[in-house]
Amino acid sequence: MTLWRVVQNEWMKLVRRRRLAVVVALALCLVGMFALGEHHEKQIYSRLPTQAAASADWQANAKAELAAAEAQLNLLERQSPTSAGAAQTLAALKQRVQEDRYRLAYDVAPLSPNLLNGWAETSQFVGAATKTFIPLLVVILVGDMVAGEMTQGTIKLLVVRPVRRRTLLLGKWLVSVASSAALSFLLCFAFLGVALAIDGPQGAMQPEWLNVYVRFFTQPGALQSTPVVLYDHAVVWPMWQAFVLQSALVAGAMMAVASIAFTCSVLFPSAMVSTSAAMGSIIIGFVVAAMARGQSWVKLLFTTHLSLYGDLAGGTAFTVGSPVTLAQGVAILLAWTVVLLAAAFLRFGRQDILNA
Repeated sequence: MTLWRVVQNEWMKLVRRRRLAVVVALALCLVGMFALGEHHEKQIYSRLPTQAAASADWQANAKAELAAAEAQLNLLERQSPTSAGAAQTLAALKQRVQEDRYRLAYDVAPLSPNLLNGWAETSQFVGAATKTFIPLLVVILVGDMVAGEMTQGTIKLLVVRPVRRRTLLLGKWLVSVASSAALSFLLCFAFLGVALAIDGPQGAMQPEWLNVYVRFFTQPGALQSTPVVLYDHAVVWPMWQAFVLQSALVAGAMMAVASIAFTCSVLFPSAMVSTSAAMGSIIIGFVVAAMARGQSWVKLLFTTHLSLYGDLAGGTAFTVGSPVTLAQGVAILLAWTVVLLAAAFLRFGRQDILNA
């Protein structure tokens, strides 16, 4: 009951803070920028020659392509691919087989080439925003959750009450992660609403590949290994289901970012310093990951896994130049969260707040 009252109190304080209004305004600006980009792309597509939609006999063509791909796939699977070229050919055939099977099973015709798919456009933009704008919004929102009260001196009024310090800090952390998750989740669907309003609702049932692995082939004399997407364990989902999953993964990753910003707020008593430290850790993490591409230790950085959907769809592996799975990404974010929260609770429990 005490924890619940702390959470209610911290939530009311968060709603009344000016930082929330700033974050909402920045989020609306971001949505507006995305809308302008989609509108501009829609105008470009409208200038292209009109192309006919999928013909009524697309199913017959898909069945013929499926039979040919399966026959060729059976021949190639008997040979173990030892080169990047052979592996890419095998992967392309498996992708074609899975796509044709999905379209035939759910009666999903291919989209016309001159139609924008708002679901795919939003998914791509969210994947990029997860590594740039959304983490910074989270830091602005919760970067001074504790340091702000330390600066103003109001934290002393809280610690003198008959509430344990760890309960007080736990309530603040719960509000931080909950607000960050809600912000990122709602922002994803705001992007989607804009895209569907501009591009149209088509594309919800188009296929999306998940649980995609990436294998890196080292060629003799080559400076870099060649990445090859593998579909042995891949599954095909409708884009609308994949987007809901992506939004949930974004919310989960932003909870880790909120925990990092919250820890900085505890370790640094100044609101400006704590927010700057949290932003700096994210920016430096991105820079280091980009500079050390291909190194195995890059996967240990939390910034590598802020796009958990990229871990699942195989995009992160291409970025870091090393195989990455969703389980690895979740485990690393959890490890960072637990270690940093332990440091925050230890620091807050031993800090002499009343004489600060």
